[in-house]
This record gives sequence, C-alpha cells and structure tokens, in this order.
Amino acid sequence: MASAASDFVREVWERYQKIVRENPETVSQLESTFKVVSYVIAGRFEDSQVLSELVYLASNLLILLNDTIFRQTAKVLKNISVPVERWKRFLTVLQYAEVFLEMAAQRAWGETGRWFIILVVQLTKTVIRMMLLWKHKGGFQTNPPQPPLDRDQLLPKLKRSVSKELLDLEENLDGENESPTFTLKSSGKVMRRLSTSPPINFRTWKLPSEEKSSYSKNKKLPYGISPTSLSKQRLYAETFYIIKPLLHLCSMRLFGIESWKPYLLSGFADVSSLCMIGDPQDLNQEEKQEIKKRTYMLLLYLLKSPMYDRHTKVKILSTLQFISDHVPLTGLILRPLAQYLPAWQKVYFYLWST
Repeated sequence: MASAASDFVREVWERYQKIVRENPETVSQLESTFKVVSYVIAGRFEDSQVLSELVYLASNLLILLNDTIFRQTAKVLKNISVPVERWKRFLTVLQYAEVFLEMAAQRAWGETGRWFIILVVQLTKTVIRMMLLWKHKGGFQTNPPQPPLDRDQLLPKLKRSVSKELLDLEENLDGENESPTFTLKSSGKVMRRLSTSPPINFRTWKLPSEEKSSYSKNKKLPYGISPTSLSKQRLYAETFYIIKPLLHLCSMRLFGIESWKPYLLSGFADVSSLCMIGDPQDLNQEEKQEIKKRTYMLLLYLLKSPMYDRHTKVKILSTLQFISDHVPLTGLILRPLAQYLPAWQKVYFYLWST
C-alpha cells in the first residue's frame, strides 16, 4: 500500500516537473495571477486577511518550487555549499510564512499566542543568519535569503535543455534505425519528423544536428554569487542589522508598543548599520542591490507605528484622496489603496522590524 502511494506521488511529481519545464511562460503567468488574487481579496470579507496571506504564501512557495525545477532543468552551477543553500531556503520559507503564522496564532490563541510566534520566528531567523554570517562567511544577508530566479536570463537555457532531452530521444531512435529526419523527394530539403519535435513553446527552425552543436557550445549559468569577504567593521555592521528585530521586540516589552523608544532604536540600528558598511563599490552586484534596497526601506518608517498613527496616517490618506479626486482614472487604484491601507499597516508595519 505504501509502495503504491509512493509510486503515485513520484509519478505525479514527474508529470508536474515536465509541465513546468515545457511551459515556463505559462507557469510564470499563473504565479503572478495567484499574487494578484491575494491582493484583491484582502479586506473584502471577514477573515479575508488570513485567506489573502495564505494565498500569498502559497504563491511564493510555488515560485520557490518552480525555481528549483528550472535550476535543475538548466543544470545551473552552484556557487554556494549545500548546507548554506538549505539554510537559506528554510529562511526564505520562514520569511514568507511569518505573517500568516502570526495571524493564525492570533486567531487560535489570542495576543499571547501571537507574541509567542513573533518571538520564536524572530529568534530563529536571528540564530540562522548569525550562523550564516560568522560560521559560513555568508556576507551580507539578502532579503529574501533565496531571491526569485531571473527567468528571463534562464529561459534560453531552459529551451536548450528541453531540446537536449529531445536530442537524446532522437539518438535512441537513430540507434533503432529510425532517423529523426527525412528528405523531401522533390526539393531534397531535410525535415524533422513530427514525432521527434520538441514542445511548441521551444520549437526552432534548426535541425537536430544543428541544435546539438549549439547545445554543446552552451555554458552553464552560475547560481549564487560568492559573497564578498567582510572586514571586522562590516561584520559588526551586519551583526547589528541581524539582531535589530530582537532589539526592537525587547524594547517594545520594556517601554510599551506605543512608545517612541523602540521606533527610534530600530531606526538607529538601520542607519548605523548602513553608515558602518560605508561605500559599497567593492561589493558584488547582488550585495550592492541589497544595500540600496535597505536604504530605500528607510522610507517605510513613515508607515511604522507610532509615526504612522500620530503623524503620517492623516497626511497619506488625504494625499491619496486628493489625487484620486483630481487626476482622472487614478481613483480606480488609489481609493481601494486608501481603504485597505490601515488594515495593511496593522498587519505588515505595526510591529515591522525587518
């Protein structure tokens, strides 16, 4: 019984992999649709925030799964060790799931359960990130730890990989004295047989011999850029950034949720970390993008309590209302945004510290 179930699961998994490999554009469109649905249903009905977050989590996990299939299909070279890759994948899943876990805990066990989940999640993330930084020399931690795959860059490689599978099939047929091509009698033109044609998404005008030559010249794409070796000052800066969520939670426990002290401490940790990092010109491209992203993320402090509750809430909502009233068509987007902003702020920014 167990063997039959295992065989069934394996067969379903192989079929799913085949569908994903042969239809990358369609898969990407479905993933985007899932994310749009998660935004649309937020605030529409009771418990919609929980359902919205669950759909958003499912879409991110689907992207993560499909990216893994694409990397395996394209035989992408890895520049990171297996343990580091596994820890980063676990961190990524935990980061995608943390808001849903927080909301589910609040529904099940109230505020006590919510705070317990927040503490456990942040403590787990901090320990793993410190281990990656100090033990595995992981450099600056990206957000998310395992970013989505650049499929536009990988798509040509995917097409060649799928074509290579067809070429292997053609070689087997050729070994059985059945050629994958035939010659037209009237014109002498060589054509590929329909039975050995690749999926319609990946078809080209090349003959199997030409595709095989093109494939053999193809180089593997790297996955994961080797981190820059950090100086002691930058190590301390990244450590300060990693422990910031725990500092924020502890200060909220000491001074209260509505106090300015946790807010200012969190902002001080972010700004100090960026200042200690200094000029990022010697970092690799991925790390430069992360530092730039952290700089832009400072603007989100306008949406964080108590700044939002006491100062920016009225200004932001009145600005959105003014634009939607005076600029044609913007109301279709800005009015729903203004309607859902308070709920989103409470979910994503009220205790935001990462």
